[in-house]
Amino acid sequence: MIKINCHWYSNEEVIEALKKKGYTIVHEVTEPDRRGNTNNIWTAIKDGKSEPLESVALKEFHKKPPLV
Repeated sequence: MIKINCHWYSNEEVIEALKKKGYTIVHEVTEPDRRGNTNNIWTAIKDGKSEPLESVALKEFHKKPPLV
């Protein structure tokens, strides 16, 4: 879940929206550690630049309200 503009969105919703904007999404699962925990790493790639999914989603969809 990712919080953007005070609303929570699932990873699937964010991935679908980023794909429409031309991003390629890569999902990497690390090997389990000695306790059996794995890490899920989501990466968004566009124009040869790769960044974490959450930071790209915040850059693309976070709109600041206009100052009055």
